[in-house]
Amino acid sequence: MKKRLETGNPFPWEKKGLVFEPRIAGFTHGSHPCAIHYRDDVFVVTFTCRDAKQRSHIFLSYATVSGDRMQLTGNAKMSLAPGEPGCFDCDGTISVCIVKHRGQHFLYYVGWQNLPDGLWICDTGRALLDVENLSLEKEFPGPVLGRDKSNPLFAAATAFHITDDVWHTWYNSGIKWVKTEQGWRHYYGIHHAQSDNGIDWKCDPGLCLPFADEYEYAFGRPSVYFQEGVYFMWFAHRATKDIPTYRIGFASSRDGLKWDRNDSLAGIDVSPEGWDSEMICYPYVFEHIGQLYMLYNGNGYGRTGFGLAVLGEKQ
Repeated sequence: MKKRLETGNPFPWEKKGLVFEPRIAGFTHGSHPCAIHYRDDVFVVTFTCRDAKQRSHIFLSYATVSGDRMQLTGNAKMSLAPGEPGCFDCDGTISVCIVKHRGQHFLYYVGWQNLPDGLWICDTGRALLDVENLSLEKEFPGPVLGRDKSNPLFAAATAFHITDDVWHTWYNSGIKWVKTEQGWRHYYGIHHAQSDNGIDWKCDPGLCLPFADEYEYAFGRPSVYFQEGVYFMWFAHRATKDIPTYRIGFASSRDGLKWDRNDSLAGIDVSPEGWDSEMICYPYVFEHIGQLYMLYNGNGYGRTGFGLAVLGEKQ
Protein backbone atom coordinates (compact mmCIF):
# COMPACT_ATOMS: atom_id res chain seq x y z
CA MET A 1 0.00 0.00 0.00
CA LYS A 2 2.68 2.53 0.98
CA LYS A 3 4.84 1.56 -2.01
CA ARG A 4 1.97 2.31 -4.35
CA LEU A 5 1.84 5.85 -3.00
CA GLU A 6 5.55 6.19 -3.70
CA THR A 7 5.35 4.82 -7.24
CA GLY A 8 2.24 6.82 -8.13
CA ASN A 9 0.47 3.90 -9.77
CA PRO A 10 -3.33 3.55 -9.36
CA PHE A 11 -4.61 0.92 -6.94
CA PRO A 12 -5.54 -2.10 -9.10
CA TRP A 13 -9.19 -2.61 -8.15
CA GLU A 14 -10.85 -5.44 -10.07
CA LYS A 15 -14.64 -5.28 -10.33
CA LYS A 16 -16.45 -8.54 -9.53
CA GLY A 17 -20.01 -7.53 -10.33
CA LEU A 18 -23.20 -7.06 -8.36
CA VAL A 19 -23.54 -8.50 -4.86
CA PHE A 20 -27.08 -7.25 -4.26
CA GLU A 21 -29.71 -6.39 -6.85
CA PRO A 22 -32.82 -4.77 -5.31
CA ARG A 23 -35.62 -7.33 -5.27
CA ILE A 24 -37.15 -6.88 -1.83
CA ALA A 25 -40.93 -6.48 -2.10
CA GLY A 26 -42.03 -2.91 -1.44
CA PHE A 27 -38.50 -1.47 -1.59
CA THR A 28 -36.06 -0.10 -4.12
CA HIS A 29 -32.31 0.64 -4.03
CA GLY A 30 -29.52 -1.00 -2.08
CA SER A 31 -27.23 1.84 -1.09
CA HIS A 32 -24.46 2.55 1.44
CA PRO A 33 -23.33 -1.07 1.96
CA CYS A 34 -21.18 -1.83 5.03
CA ALA A 35 -19.56 -5.06 6.20
CA ILE A 36 -17.85 -6.37 9.32
CA HIS A 37 -16.32 -9.75 10.10
CA TYR A 38 -18.47 -12.16 12.11
CA ARG A 39 -16.65 -15.51 12.11
CA ASP A 40 -14.64 -17.63 9.69
CA ASP A 41 -15.58 -16.38 6.21
CA VAL A 42 -18.91 -14.95 7.37
CA PHE A 43 -19.57 -11.22 7.52
CA VAL A 44 -22.51 -9.11 8.62
CA VAL A 45 -23.57 -6.77 5.83
CA THR A 46 -25.91 -3.81 6.15
CA PHE A 47 -27.38 -1.66 3.39
CA THR A 48 -30.18 0.81 2.80
CA CYS A 49 -33.41 0.39 0.80
CA ARG A 50 -36.18 2.90 0.08
CA ASP A 51 -39.91 2.38 0.50
CA ALA A 52 -42.65 3.71 -1.78
CA LYS A 53 -42.41 7.11 -0.07
CA GLN A 54 -38.63 7.23 -0.68
CA ARG A 55 -37.92 6.79 3.04
CA SER A 56 -34.71 4.86 3.72
CA HIS A 57 -34.72 1.69 5.88
CA ILE A 58 -31.68 -0.31 7.00
CA PHE A 59 -31.42 -4.03 6.21
CA LEU A 60 -29.04 -6.67 7.60
CA SER A 61 -27.80 -9.91 6.07
CA TYR A 62 -25.06 -12.46 6.51
CA ALA A 63 -22.58 -12.91 3.67
CA THR A 64 -19.68 -15.20 2.89
CA VAL A 65 -16.45 -13.65 1.70
CA SER A 66 -13.86 -15.86 0.06
CA GLY A 67 -11.25 -15.17 -2.57
CA ASP A 68 -12.71 -12.61 -4.93
CA ARG A 69 -16.38 -13.14 -4.12
CA MET A 70 -19.04 -12.01 -1.65
CA GLN A 71 -22.33 -13.90 -1.50
CA LEU A 72 -25.30 -12.82 0.62
CA THR A 73 -26.92 -15.72 2.48
CA GLY A 74 -30.53 -16.10 3.57
CA ASN A 75 -33.07 -13.30 3.38
CA ALA A 76 -32.10 -9.74 4.20
CA LYS A 77 -33.81 -8.49 7.37
CA MET A 78 -35.24 -5.00 7.80
CA SER A 79 -33.65 -3.88 11.06
CA LEU A 80 -33.94 -0.11 11.44
CA ALA A 81 -36.89 1.98 10.33
CA PRO A 82 -37.40 5.76 10.27
CA GLY A 83 -37.88 7.40 13.66
CA GLU A 84 -40.86 9.04 15.27
CA PRO A 85 -42.40 12.21 13.78
CA GLY A 86 -40.20 15.23 14.33
CA CYS A 87 -37.09 13.21 15.27
CA PHE A 88 -33.84 13.66 13.37
CA ASP A 89 -34.41 10.37 11.51
CA CYS A 90 -38.15 10.63 10.89
CA ASP A 91 -37.79 10.57 7.09
CA GLY A 92 -35.17 7.85 6.80
CA THR A 93 -32.24 5.92 8.24
CA ILE A 94 -29.11 5.26 6.17
CA SER A 95 -26.34 2.81 7.11
CA VAL A 96 -22.84 4.32 6.94
CA CYS A 97 -20.29 2.42 9.07
CA ILE A 98 -19.99 -0.55 11.44
CA VAL A 99 -17.47 -0.24 14.27
CA LYS A 100 -16.33 -2.99 16.66
CA HIS A 101 -14.88 -1.84 19.99
CA ARG A 102 -14.35 -3.67 23.28
CA GLY A 103 -16.52 -6.60 22.23
CA GLN A 104 -19.46 -4.48 21.06
CA HIS A 105 -20.63 -3.71 17.55
CA PHE A 106 -22.01 -0.28 16.69
CA LEU A 107 -23.76 0.85 13.56
CA TYR A 108 -23.45 4.54 12.85
CA TYR A 109 -26.31 5.67 10.68
CA VAL A 110 -27.53 8.90 9.13
CA GLY A 111 -30.96 10.11 10.09
CA TRP A 112 -32.78 12.00 7.36
CA GLN A 113 -35.27 14.81 7.86
CA ASN A 114 -36.97 16.65 5.00
CA LEU A 115 -37.41 20.42 5.10
CA PRO A 116 -39.67 22.66 2.99
CA ASP A 117 -38.68 23.66 -0.54
CA GLY A 118 -36.65 20.50 -1.14
CA LEU A 119 -34.03 21.12 1.54
CA TRP A 120 -33.04 18.45 4.06
CA ILE A 121 -30.98 17.60 7.15
CA CYS A 122 -28.92 14.46 7.79
CA ASP A 123 -27.34 13.95 11.22
CA THR A 124 -25.61 10.94 12.80
CA GLY A 125 -27.19 8.36 15.09
CA ARG A 126 -25.77 5.20 16.68
CA ALA A 127 -27.31 1.77 17.17
CA LEU A 128 -26.15 -1.41 18.88
CA LEU A 129 -25.66 -4.25 16.41
CA ASP A 130 -26.41 -7.80 17.59
CA VAL A 131 -24.44 -9.97 15.16
CA GLU A 132 -25.96 -13.18 16.52
CA ASN A 133 -29.57 -12.16 15.93
CA LEU A 134 -29.08 -9.67 13.09
CA SER A 135 -30.82 -6.88 14.96
CA LEU A 136 -30.26 -3.19 15.66
CA GLU A 137 -31.30 -1.11 18.66
CA LYS A 138 -30.98 2.65 18.69
CA GLU A 139 -28.94 3.84 21.65
CA PHE A 140 -30.44 7.33 21.69
CA PRO A 141 -33.53 9.01 20.26
CA GLY A 142 -31.36 11.89 19.05
CA PRO A 143 -28.10 12.17 17.11
CA VAL A 144 -24.63 11.61 18.57
CA LEU A 145 -23.19 14.06 16.03
CA GLY A 146 -25.41 16.68 14.50
CA ARG A 147 -26.16 20.33 13.97
CA ASP A 148 -24.38 22.58 16.46
CA LYS A 149 -22.10 25.60 16.58
CA SER A 150 -19.55 23.79 14.38
CA ASN A 151 -22.05 22.19 12.01
CA PRO A 152 -24.87 24.62 11.27
CA LEU A 153 -26.55 22.58 8.51
CA PHE A 154 -25.90 18.88 9.23
CA ALA A 155 -23.23 16.38 10.29
CA ALA A 156 -23.19 12.92 8.72
CA ALA A 157 -20.36 10.76 10.10
CA THR A 158 -19.31 8.01 7.74
CA ALA A 159 -15.79 6.76 8.51
CA PHE A 160 -14.20 5.80 11.85
CA HIS A 161 -10.88 4.70 13.32
CA ILE A 162 -9.98 4.07 16.96
CA THR A 163 -6.42 4.39 18.30
CA ASP A 164 -5.69 3.94 22.03
CA ASP A 165 -9.37 4.57 22.86
CA VAL A 166 -9.36 7.83 20.91
CA TRP A 167 -12.14 7.78 18.34
CA HIS A 168 -11.70 9.56 15.03
CA THR A 169 -14.43 10.22 12.51
CA TRP A 170 -14.39 11.78 9.08
CA TYR A 171 -17.80 13.17 8.39
CA ASN A 172 -19.75 15.25 5.88
CA SER A 173 -20.74 18.65 7.17
CA GLY A 174 -23.00 21.03 5.29
CA ILE A 175 -21.38 24.27 4.15
CA LYS A 176 -24.17 26.11 2.37
CA TRP A 177 -27.24 25.86 0.17
CA VAL A 178 -27.27 27.85 -3.06
CA LYS A 179 -30.42 28.57 -5.09
CA THR A 180 -29.95 27.70 -8.78
CA GLU A 181 -32.26 27.59 -11.79
CA GLN A 182 -32.70 23.87 -11.13
CA GLY A 183 -33.46 24.36 -7.43
CA TRP A 184 -31.41 24.33 -4.24
CA ARG A 185 -27.86 22.93 -4.49
CA HIS A 186 -26.14 21.60 -1.38
CA TYR A 187 -22.45 22.15 -0.72
CA TYR A 188 -20.82 19.84 1.81
CA GLY A 189 -17.39 18.44 2.51
CA ILE A 190 -15.36 16.06 4.67
CA HIS A 191 -14.47 17.22 8.19
CA HIS A 192 -12.73 15.54 11.15
CA ALA A 193 -13.75 15.09 14.79
CA GLN A 194 -12.40 13.23 17.86
CA SER A 195 -14.05 11.59 20.85
CA ASP A 196 -13.16 9.48 23.88
CA ASN A 197 -16.39 7.47 23.76
CA GLY A 198 -17.75 7.59 20.21
CA ILE A 199 -20.72 9.64 21.40
CA ASP A 200 -19.49 13.12 22.36
CA TRP A 201 -17.37 14.73 19.66
CA LYS A 202 -14.97 17.65 19.37
CA CYS A 203 -15.00 18.91 15.80
CA ASP A 204 -11.96 20.35 14.06
CA PRO A 205 -12.50 23.48 11.94
CA GLY A 206 -12.21 23.42 8.18
CA LEU A 207 -12.35 20.86 5.38
CA CYS A 208 -10.06 17.84 5.33
CA LEU A 209 -10.15 17.95 1.53
CA PRO A 210 -10.72 21.18 -0.38
CA PHE A 211 -12.94 21.21 -3.43
CA ALA A 212 -10.98 20.49 -6.60
CA ASP A 213 -12.40 23.47 -8.51
CA GLU A 214 -15.47 25.67 -8.92
CA TYR A 215 -17.50 22.78 -10.33
CA GLU A 216 -17.11 20.32 -7.46
CA TYR A 217 -19.63 20.80 -4.66
CA ALA A 218 -20.15 17.58 -2.71
CA PHE A 219 -18.32 14.58 -1.25
CA GLY A 220 -20.11 11.27 -0.72
CA ARG A 221 -19.32 8.77 2.00
CA PRO A 222 -15.58 8.50 2.69
CA SER A 223 -14.13 5.14 3.79
CA VAL A 224 -10.83 5.09 5.69
CA TYR A 225 -8.43 2.14 5.91
CA PHE A 226 -5.37 2.31 8.20
CA GLN A 227 -2.19 0.33 7.57
CA GLU A 228 1.44 0.76 8.64
CA GLY A 229 0.99 4.28 9.93
CA VAL A 230 -0.86 5.58 6.87
CA TYR A 231 -4.55 6.43 6.45
CA PHE A 232 -5.97 5.58 3.04
CA MET A 233 -9.27 7.19 2.08
CA TRP A 234 -11.56 6.40 -0.81
CA PHE A 235 -14.51 8.76 -1.19
CA ALA A 236 -17.22 9.79 -3.63
CA HIS A 237 -17.15 13.29 -5.11
CA ARG A 238 -19.06 15.36 -7.64
CA ALA A 239 -18.93 17.13 -10.03
CA THR A 240 -16.59 18.27 -12.82
CA LYS A 241 -17.10 20.70 -15.69
CA ASP A 242 -18.26 17.85 -17.93
CA ILE A 243 -19.47 15.16 -15.48
CA PRO A 244 -22.39 15.88 -13.11
CA THR A 245 -22.46 12.50 -11.36
CA TYR A 246 -20.38 10.89 -8.61
CA ARG A 247 -16.95 9.34 -9.10
CA ILE A 248 -14.63 7.76 -6.51
CA GLY A 249 -11.50 9.65 -5.49
CA PHE A 250 -8.54 8.92 -3.22
CA ALA A 251 -6.46 10.65 -0.53
CA SER A 252 -3.82 9.58 2.00
CA SER A 253 -2.57 10.94 5.32
CA ARG A 254 0.04 10.26 7.99
CA ASP A 255 -2.00 11.72 10.85
CA GLY A 256 -5.60 11.61 9.63
CA LEU A 257 -5.74 15.41 9.70
CA LYS A 258 -3.70 16.64 6.75
CA TRP A 259 -4.59 14.79 3.56
CA ASP A 260 -2.88 14.49 0.19
CA ARG A 261 -5.59 14.11 -2.43
CA ASN A 262 -4.71 12.27 -5.64
CA ASP A 263 -7.79 10.98 -7.45
CA SER A 264 -5.64 9.42 -10.17
CA LEU A 265 -4.66 6.72 -7.64
CA ALA A 266 -8.26 5.70 -6.83
CA GLY A 267 -8.06 2.84 -9.30
CA ILE A 268 -11.78 2.49 -10.00
CA ASP A 269 -14.13 4.28 -12.38
CA VAL A 270 -17.44 3.81 -14.18
CA SER A 271 -17.84 0.83 -16.50
CA PRO A 272 -18.43 1.17 -20.25
CA GLU A 273 -21.95 -0.20 -19.78
CA GLY A 274 -24.22 -1.77 -17.21
CA TRP A 275 -25.24 -1.12 -13.62
CA ASP A 276 -22.31 1.20 -12.78
CA SER A 277 -21.79 2.94 -16.11
CA GLU A 278 -23.29 6.32 -15.13
CA MET A 279 -21.80 6.82 -11.67
CA ILE A 280 -19.92 5.07 -8.87
CA CYS A 281 -20.27 6.20 -5.27
CA TYR A 282 -20.41 5.37 -1.54
CA PRO A 283 -17.30 3.12 -1.26
CA TYR A 284 -16.75 0.92 1.79
CA VAL A 285 -13.28 -0.66 2.09
CA PHE A 286 -12.57 -3.64 4.37
CA GLU A 287 -10.00 -6.41 4.77
CA HIS A 288 -10.27 -10.18 5.12
CA ILE A 289 -7.30 -12.57 5.34
CA GLY A 290 -4.90 -10.03 3.88
CA GLN A 291 -7.16 -9.16 0.95
CA LEU A 292 -8.70 -5.72 0.51
CA TYR A 293 -12.29 -5.42 -0.71
CA MET A 294 -14.50 -2.51 -1.72
CA LEU A 295 -18.30 -2.44 -1.69
CA TYR A 296 -19.73 0.40 -3.74
CA ASN A 297 -22.84 1.72 -5.47
CA GLY A 298 -23.42 2.47 -9.12
CA ASN A 299 -26.16 4.19 -11.09
CA GLY A 300 -28.95 6.09 -9.38
CA TYR A 301 -27.33 6.35 -5.93
CA GLY A 302 -27.85 2.63 -5.32
CA ARG A 303 -30.94 2.15 -7.48
CA THR A 304 -29.11 -0.72 -9.23
CA GLY A 305 -27.84 -2.24 -5.96
CA PHE A 306 -24.25 -2.62 -4.81
CA GLY A 307 -21.23 -4.44 -6.12
CA LEU A 308 -17.79 -5.68 -5.09
CA ALA A 309 -14.27 -4.84 -6.19
CA VAL A 310 -11.13 -6.64 -5.03
CA LEU A 311 -7.65 -5.16 -4.87
CA GLY A 312 -5.52 -7.03 -7.38
CA GLU A 313 -2.54 -7.38 -5.06
CA LYS A 314 -2.33 -9.13 -1.69
CA GLN A 315 -1.65 -6.59 1.04
